[in-house]
Amino acid sequence: MNNVQETVLLCRFCGHINHPPAVDAPPADSIAAGGRCARCGAFSGLEALPEDEARQRSRRTRLGFLRNRIFRAAVFVLPVLGLVIWVLWAYTGLPPDPPLPSTSIGDTSVAPAPGDWPQAGRDAANSSAAAAPALAGDAAPEPVWQYVAGAPIGAAPAVVGDRVYLTAEDGSVVALERSAGTVVWRYDSGLTAAVTPAVSDGMVFVVFRPGVVTALTADAGEVVWSRRLRVASLPSPTVADGRLFVAETDQKRLLALDAATGEPLWDYRLGDWVIAPPALADGKVIATATDAKVHILDAKTGRRRLVYDAGSSRWVRGGPVVTDDLLHFSSFGGRIWGIDYQGRRYPMERQILYVRTMLWVWGYTKHGPQQQGNVWSVPTAGEQPYTPALSGGTAVIADAIGIVTGLDTATGNILWETDIDADIIAAPTTAGPLALIGAEHGRIIALSVTDGSQQWAATLEGVVTAPPIATADLILAATTAGGGTLTAIATHAE
Repeated sequence: MNNVQETVLLCRFCGHINHPPAVDAPPADSIAAGGRCARCGAFSGLEALPEDEARQRSRRTRLGFLRNRIFRAAVFVLPVLGLVIWVLWAYTGLPPDPPLPSTSIGDTSVAPAPGDWPQAGRDAANSSAAAAPALAGDAAPEPVWQYVAGAPIGAAPAVVGDRVYLTAEDGSVVALERSAGTVVWRYDSGLTAAVTPAVSDGMVFVVFRPGVVTALTADAGEVVWSRRLRVASLPSPTVADGRLFVAETDQKRLLALDAATGEPLWDYRLGDWVIAPPALADGKVIATATDAKVHILDAKTGRRRLVYDAGSSRWVRGGPVVTDDLLHFSSFGGRIWGIDYQGRRYPMERQILYVRTMLWVWGYTKHGPQQQGNVWSVPTAGEQPYTPALSGGTAVIADAIGIVTGLDTATGNILWETDIDADIIAAPTTAGPLALIGAEHGRIIALSVTDGSQQWAATLEGVVTAPPIATADLILAATTAGGGTLTAIATHAE
């Protein structure tokens, strides 16, 4: 038996087996004549081997080529696929939506009743504007009643109907008669609190500083539900459309809870500590942290729609305020902003903005890029650590050093600027034509929203510790007197 195998020519580059030409083959068909592979055309790559060995090596070579092709395809396809999935996940609502709330507590389609101040900022838009009757022009108000808490009061009360709801640092939550200041009920938690309660639909929501959220009945102060957060919480709660918005401050998270049960619906991580309540408008949540960014989220899902960056060292300290068209906030560095919050981010937006900014800095483009949402920003005196307050088309801004500024909310034009010659202790509020300022030495100062002129001033015992708020014919202000006192003063002479 003849076991002699045919000798073939194996291409070391592509693994193709080339058979030697017949002896009488024409020169044009001769493979070996030029040492060239019939498949890849490589020169000097042919090796004479027995056919069986050549087939084994050819198989290994081709498998190696296949692996390399798959690897190269994966290097290109997988990042593209990952980008597509990320875009779908982040921008198109591909993930499953979080559960809807089981209640409509805090229906934002119904405005707070005139004279009510149901939560921090008064309404979901955080306007800090009382809808009470206009205050008397130049008549200095006089004290009507006082409630001595005996512990520091670090936030304004909430007012709904004939009840005033107040927290104190000793962990107490009290309901007072609005007309006389007498105690209706008291709840003692044993936990510190310095928040404005959120009151709606017969419920009172309070966040205690160690991170305990409690819902009480408005008529008797009985516990409906209580939930412990993972870490401490500083800002006041906000209730809107069945959702209760609270924060895990040093975890940098904003949470939406079911207002009826306290069950979590969604959470969103910001870039720094969350110390101010959010604002809500048009199905969007606007949240700030102690960095320079403002986050616009979908209220139903908590997904990010837009992030506005105020710039290096322009830290946002107060919360946002929303008008029909714009959101407003103040930042360190004395700048006030008007931002269109209706936009939506697009893929790689911030990276593209950074590249365009660098091209402008290096002189390759004539005009610097505009960040999406930017409408106007204006510098003002001071550092602006407080939340603005609205009155019609005017935003009132107060700085700790004593300068109060009125701005046109549509254009950012400065309408007036007043130095009250005293340190300002808390954020301003408005009531009709007046802006209410809590200043040092227990002074409550009323300025005209039209021109910034002082209309009247009242002096209380102690130091003002929270923004004064107007409710119907009363102004409520917290001071340090007696360890912590809430004083109601009449807004007109009797």
